[in-house]
Parts: sequence; C-alpha cells; structure tokens
Amino acid sequence: MSSEDVDLDIVRLIRLTGMREHELTQARKEKNGQWTRVESITQAHEHFISMAEKHTRQKAVQDPVHGAILLEPWELDVISGWEMLRLRYVRQLGPAHIVYPGATHTRFQHCLGTNYLAQKCIKVVNYCEDLSKPCFVPLTELLDEYQQKIFRTAALLHDVGHPPTSHTIEFSLRMWVGLDHSDLGEFLILHSDLTDTLERNGIEGKTVVDILRRRTSDAVLSLMSDFLDSPLDIDKTDYLIRDAHFSGVQLGVFPAERVLLTNRVARNEEGRFVRAFMLKALHSLEALILSRNWMFSDLYLHHAVRLAEALVSKATYFRLREEGLSKSECIGLFTRMTDGDLFRWLEKSEIDFVREYAARIRYRRLFKVVLSRPLAAFDSDAKGRLMDMEENIENLLEAELELVDDPGSCVIDIVNPELGERFLSEIPVLVGGETGLDLVSLEQTDEGRPLMQILKQQRLTIPSVRVYADRKHYDNVREKFDKIFPLERKPNYRENEYDLIDY
Repeated sequence: MSSEDVDLDIVRLIRLTGMREHELTQARKEKNGQWTRVESITQAHEHFISMAEKHTRQKAVQDPVHGAILLEPWELDVISGWEMLRLRYVRQLGPAHIVYPGATHTRFQHCLGTNYLAQKCIKVVNYCEDLSKPCFVPLTELLDEYQQKIFRTAALLHDVGHPPTSHTIEFSLRMWVGLDHSDLGEFLILHSDLTDTLERNGIEGKTVVDILRRRTSDAVLSLMSDFLDSPLDIDKTDYLIRDAHFSGVQLGVFPAERVLLTNRVARNEEGRFVRAFMLKALHSLEALILSRNWMFSDLYLHHAVRLAEALVSKATYFRLREEGLSKSECIGLFTRMTDGDLFRWLEKSEIDFVREYAARIRYRRLFKVVLSRPLAAFDSDAKGRLMDMEENIENLLEAELELVDDPGSCVIDIVNPELGERFLSEIPVLVGGETGLDLVSLEQTDEGRPLMQILKQQRLTIPSVRVYADRKHYDNVREKFDKIFPLERKPNYRENEYDLIDY
C-alpha cells in the first residue's frame, strides 16, 4: 500500500487520539485548546512507551495449544509494542463466540502460535539441493541466521494489521476504501512505533513486508512466503488447531507435528525452492486437508456465525458511510480499535438499525434463517447477480431492500468460500523416480486422487445463498426471493428442511 496518498503524521495522531482528520488538521493549524489536548494524549502515550525496557534474555510464553513458546529478546520487544498488544483484544473468530462460547481466543495468541511453528520448521524441516541425489539436511543449512530471524518476524507479524473482529469487517473496509488487513499490517510495519522497534533489533521492515506480500524475487524469501501463505501454510496450521481447540469442534484436530516432520524443501527444475511432502505423509496430509474443510462446514460457515458476522459487517459499512471516513481515518481508527471499541462506535450511530445490530449481538437476538439454496441451483441470470453481490456491497444492499422495504430488516449471505481444491491438488509430493526423487502434484498420485474427488464434491455442495430475517417477514421474504432469484432446477433436499433453523 502506497503511503503517498495519506498524511503519515495525521494518521499517527488519529491512532493516538481517535479524532477525525479535519479536527486534527484544524487544531494543528490554530494551535487551540484542542491541540493542547492532542499534545497531552501524545505525551501520555510516549511516557508509557518509554517505560518499556529492552529485553535482554529469552522468555517462555505458555500457550494452551503448543505449550511453552520460547521467544528471543527481540521477539519480546516486538510483542511488547502497542501495535501487537492491541491484538490481545481482537478476537480471532470475531463474533463466533456467541455460537461457540469458548471461541474467545485472540489474534495475539494466533500470532505467537504461527511464530512457534516457524521456529519448528527451522528445526525439523529438511532440505535437499538435488533430488537426483537425494540427501536431506536441516533447513538451517539453507537459511542463515538473519534469514531465520526474518522468517520468525514475518510469522509473528503476519496478522498485525487485523481490524477489530478480525476478518468480519474486512469486506466493508474493502468496499468503502479498498483496505484489508494486509494493507493495514504493511502500514504498521513501515510507519509506526513498530518500525522503530524492528530497526533497533536489526530487522528491515520492508523485507518482512516483501515476504508477507509476495513481492520478492529472492528464492529463499519466496520460500518463506510459501511457508506463510499457501494452501497448507503454518498460518492455517495454527489457526485450524487453535480454532478447533477453543471452539470445541474436534473435527479440526489433526497431527500437525507429523505434517511438519514429513514436510521437505527441495529445489525444482526451475531453480525455485518449494515445499513438498513425502508420499508416506499422505495420511497426515489428508487429515489436515479434511480438517480444514470440516472446520469450514462446522464452524466458519455455521449459519449463526455467518449471520453474526454479516450483522457486524453491514453495520460497520453503514457507519463508515454515515461518518464519511477518509482513507487516512480508516487506517488510523482501525489500527487503533479493539473489538470493544468497534461496538461502542457502532452504538453511537444515528442509524437505528446499526444500533439495533450491535444490540442484537450483545443480547444474542439474531435473525432466523428464512431459506437456504445451493448456488448451483439458480438459473444463470440469478446466479450471475448473486455472484456479483459478493464483490459489490451496494448491489447486495439493493437486493435486500427488494425483499423487505425497510433497511436492515433482512440479510442476504452469499456462502462461497475459497475451499482451495485447485491449489490443494497442486501440492508437490516427493515420489520415487528412476533416479532419486521426483516432484509431482498431489492430484497426479494414485493415492491423492480420492482425496481430490472429495474436495471437488465439496465445491459443488458448499456454495449456497442464505437469507435471514425476523419471523414476521418470513412468508413475504421467501415469496419475493423465489421470484427475483428463480431456480434452474429444484434442490435435491426437502424444501422445508432449511426453513427457520434455530441457532
């Protein structure tokens, strides 16, 4: 994200004070009483920041998933900064705790867990330079000391930019001002107190961003990008285990240790380093892939979880529109806010249904599922319009008003997740060749094809459309929806099976 179109100093002041851009600009120009207040807040912030002492020894942080996570002094400096501390108050799964009461774990915990898995990779993953003469050596022989440090830093900071409620409000932020958590994270790494902390510890923030944003042509740094951003990366490995642990959805548990132990790094014919899996690891790999998809169906796509997320996201979008927030204000406010701050901000809205949505989350009084339809069942025109609504929030809001002529009275949810079957099918697998080992895709192996069939079947069955509303609107909404979005074929389930699902 380019910083040229934002005033870095104003963004910093927004992050510190929570004030609007025009208020700060005017106060700075006039040097009035408001500016005195800004200076007071800034001085208080700098006072508390200065109280931190540079760490000089390792410490172990106890994690409920991985056990003791050993952190170096520079890592302790990084997690002690305001940018990372905020993540202690940002829930990993947003409002999912209203369905799964244990799911109150945070982005901070997940970042520590991803860092732990990066450390584990460095220690246990083996590397081979030439597969024609397979000789595997520890990954430490490929990564020098600084590269290991950069890898651990990138793992620790990969989610530093998450706004309150994590992914829940990203759609609204992207629709309003074109920002997501990666953009916000890049800003913090390059333009905040975190930047200074990294520099003091000999870490180049730009290199960390290049890894996280896949902007590097360096072979070793590109490999780190693969470890952190690929269909079976260490980010997903940690959050699948962590989300399963805290939510109680035990289908998400899989042998992560076994997967890492059978993970290899090899140089392919193009000279690029790639992550690959030994064929003997197929059962562990299969457990990871299936766990990922079970977690989608049982947790991430649970109808009440999706509804709660939709309420928060929609309320956020209307609040953004109501306030007319600029890009600088969005960067400043959403890298400042915690979950609690977000809901207090929503509750101050002048829009009735925005306040109502926040109250519905607080009191757990959600809408009901009026209907659910497979996406594949709609005729081509209806399906095209529904798919367009995934990327155009104004079209989505317009469709909701067609169903109920009262803003906020119903919610349309397009359930069309990236299940990754195409990318998963291309996972490199090491198999015995005529000389040494060969790299082939998972789909090319006899053992992998049945698994790919399962994933392709999920791609046909999971995408769907759900409509939520109060019971009083049930008949009217259902009748209008079926007229506006006709089916090409009748779904192969009993039509009333999905009516008014309890949560």
